[in-house]
Amino acid sequence: MVEDRSNDIESIRKRWDEHVNRYDEWYKTFEGAVEHHVEWELLKGYLPKNRDAKILDAAGGTGRITLPLAKMGYSVTLCDISPGMLNVARQKLLREGVLDKVEILECDVCKLHFADESFDFVLCWDGMIEAAKELIRVTKKGRRLSIFLMNKCSDAISKFRDDPDSALALLRSKSNYVYHDEGKHMAVSVEEARELFEKEGIKVIEIYAVCGMLELLSIPEKTRESCNWDEKSFRQVTEMLLRLSKEPSVKGLPRHLVLYGERI
Repeated sequence: MVEDRSNDIESIRKRWDEHVNRYDEWYKTFEGAVEHHVEWELLKGYLPKNRDAKILDAAGGTGRITLPLAKMGYSVTLCDISPGMLNVARQKLLREGVLDKVEILECDVCKLHFADESFDFVLCWDGMIEAAKELIRVTKKGRRLSIFLMNKCSDAISKFRDDPDSALALLRSKSNYVYHDEGKHMAVSVEEARELFEKEGIKVIEIYAVCGMLELLSIPEKTRESCNWDEKSFRQVTEMLLRLSKEPSVKGLPRHLVLYGERI
C-alpha cells in the first residue's frame, strides 16, 4: 500500500484551517446537499447494528458525519489535522447536545494515535489512499471501513483538454499522484483500488461512484450553487445519483470513489 506523503504537515494544517469558514457553507448549496445525502444513504447500509460500536471518523473535519452518528447513539472518535475544523465540530456537537458521545483529537490521519484494532467501524472521507495502512490497522478484524479515493479516470478526463499528454500518462500508469484542492493525492482506478486493498487483507464489499456527479446530469452551475431548491427536484436528483453510483459503466467518471470493505 502507498505510504508517500508530504512532510509539510504545517502547510496541510494551515490549508484546512483556511477552509473552515466555507467548508460547511458548501454543503448548504444544492450540489453540497445532494452529495451529502447520497454519501449518507450509501453509508447507512454499512453501519454497525450495535449502537455501542466504536466508530472512528478520521479526517472528519467539522463533523458532518460525526454529528448524525452521535445523534444515532454511536460512540464516535473524531480526528482531524485542523484545529480550526475541530473547533467548529465541537461547537456543533455542543449545540446538539451530543458532545459527550464524541472524543475529539487533533492528529494526522497517516499517524493515528490508537492501538491496533481499536474500532468497530472506520471511515475516512478525505480522498486519501495514503492513509489506508493506518486505517486498516485500527479496524478490528471482521469489522468494516469506508474510504474515499481520488478517481484516476476522472482526473485524466478533466486534464485532457489542457494537457492531453499528462492525461494519457495518468491513465497508462499503474499509479500516479494528482493535485486536488491544493493537496497531493494518489489517484486510482476501481480495479487498482480493489487490488490494493485486497493485498492489505480487506475484503472489498463494494466501490461506489460519488462526488462531481451533477455535471454528468448536465445540472446548470447556477442550480448547483443555489441555496434554494424544490424538494421534488432534490428527490429526483438524489435517486438518480444513488442508482448511478452503483453502475460499473459510471464509476470511471466522478471525482471520487468510496470503498466499503471488511478486514479479514
